[in-house]
Amino acid sequence: MSKARRISPARGTGATTTGKRPRLDLLQAAADVVAALPDAVVVTGIDRRVLATNEAGAELLGWEISEIVGQAIADHVAPAERTHVAAREDKVLAGEPQRYETRVINHRTGEERDVAVSSGPFRMEGDLIGTVATLRDITEPKRAQDTLARSEARYRHLVESASDAIVTLDANGRFTTVNHAAENISGYKREELVGQWFAPMLPDDDLPKALGHFQQALAGETGLFETMFYRKDGEVRTISVTYSTPQKDEEVLCLIRDVTDQKMLQEQLIQSEKMSAIGQLVSGVAHELNNPLAGISAFAQLLLAEKRFPPDQRTAAETIYSEARRASRIVQNLLTFARQHKAEKVLTAINQVLDDTLELRAYELRVRGIDVRREYDDSLPDTMADAHQLQQVFLNLITNAEQAMEQRDGHHHHRLTVRTRRTADAIRIEIEDSGAGIPPNLIERIFNPFFTTKPTGSGTGLGLSISLGIVREHEGRIWAENAPQTGARFVVEVPVTEPRPSGEHATVAQVQSQASDRLRVLVVDDEASVRVSLQRYLAGRGHEVETTASGQDALTRLKASKYDAVIVDMRMPDLSGEQLFERLRSDDPAHAERVIFTTGDLVNEQMRRFLDGTGRPCVPKPFEFASFDQALPAARRRP
Repeated sequence: MSKARRISPARGTGATTTGKRPRLDLLQAAADVVAALPDAVVVTGIDRRVLATNEAGAELLGWEISEIVGQAIADHVAPAERTHVAAREDKVLAGEPQRYETRVINHRTGEERDVAVSSGPFRMEGDLIGTVATLRDITEPKRAQDTLARSEARYRHLVESASDAIVTLDANGRFTTVNHAAENISGYKREELVGQWFAPMLPDDDLPKALGHFQQALAGETGLFETMFYRKDGEVRTISVTYSTPQKDEEVLCLIRDVTDQKMLQEQLIQSEKMSAIGQLVSGVAHELNNPLAGISAFAQLLLAEKRFPPDQRTAAETIYSEARRASRIVQNLLTFARQHKAEKVLTAINQVLDDTLELRAYELRVRGIDVRREYDDSLPDTMADAHQLQQVFLNLITNAEQAMEQRDGHHHHRLTVRTRRTADAIRIEIEDSGAGIPPNLIERIFNPFFTTKPTGSGTGLGLSISLGIVREHEGRIWAENAPQTGARFVVEVPVTEPRPSGEHATVAQVQSQASDRLRVLVVDDEASVRVSLQRYLAGRGHEVETTASGQDALTRLKASKYDAVIVDMRMPDLSGEQLFERLRSDDPAHAERVIFTTGDLVNEQMRRFLDGTGRPCVPKPFEFASFDQALPAARRRP
């Protein structure tokens, strides 16, 4: 081989062809590469001072490249990180490369920056002279990551602290994520729900609807629906589900709210509205029913007053009179219970309130074969109470007793015992049934709002809680206990309080009319039976009686003549009793002071307020003739 073809190796270079390629200086090339890197490269000696760096390194540490050599690298590490970095560099000097994150300080600005460090030993001709480290500025990505982590933590906190259940379902309808509220509402643990298909938790009747909404959600629609579902313990609850699809065809997000209590409250409000409507209906028909009942009762009394009336016919007349009074009490009890009215405490006979309540349930008790035993203390004093509210309490307790006895299997003969007695300072009422009793673990809970052991749709769970509120308003107590033999016993105690002055309309004076008091009486009533019966009775008592069916005609008669008493029905087609009285009070005060009202609806609040304001006596229909014997002397004409 000739000299011209001989290849001379060059230090640090690969083989080259003389005259064809320039000699490559690898050290210079490496320096150029390092200088062009976007990441900082810092070479430190064994003494931990900077030997060399690239432009990116000088800029990261806040020096000019000509000034950084000789600077202690520890001075550029955040104080809290210096021990950690020194330990890492010790390992590098021991020949073990390191990767870690730390924070460095910019000498010029004092700003701390987060960096990812990749550090290894630096050798020259086989001798270890220090370390070479690559530092990548990760401040912005790390801040973004921290911001995202905080956002995710905040989201998790919001989701976990939400009172509504928040769940996600995959395309197969299986739970993928659930929050804490979902555990509370369903009764399942989180690990039990994740991966479970939702369908078995829904009743068969509601499942097709729920599946239809699930398909709509997968298609990207947003919607809302209600359904029933089974808790883990088997309790049936009502839920409202709002759904959307963050990832179409992949995942469904559901916001679930337990609306069971809300639905019960709505049902209670609807029931309240129904009761109000019944009150208005009964109010409208009460007068119409009581008018014919007044006629029946009045003529029965006239027949019974005939001394020569045959005994067999007298029995028939007594039956007519008794049934008319019974029908009147039923109408009045319905009106009293159904009407919404302001709480008003008056002197009340507890035994009578119980009798009125039992009469309301008489038919149901009879057809269910329930024997009612009344064990009353006849010496009970009257006490200040709202009879309407107490009747609601007693009706709730009696109805609960009926249902408890009806649900007890194998027993066809049931007994309801209603007992009253006087304690030291209260009246004690006990309502005891022969049902299965109350489980001991439920006795303390039965007065809680919405708590019920009845099947869905059979009760709202508000009856006993309302009763508790009413009794407390009366400063009394109510509790439940199991009777010694069988069944449950509810006990109500109300304090005995003295009467207080009230604005009640004038009661009929307890004064008997003397035979010599012949009075001139005008009867104003649109019911013929009432007019005729009153005319016959009062004429039989020696009075001079005129009758009219028209309020306008009554005004004409009162202008033309003087009367000792004017008996006026409150409801008449042309001129009501209230309008007639106001005309008299304005134009004829003397006759206004002789008015005796009659009405079949004393529960009407507007009518009661009017009667209270007049101070005139009022005889309710159906009436006892003796009531007019008591009222007439107070209305007789003054000399």
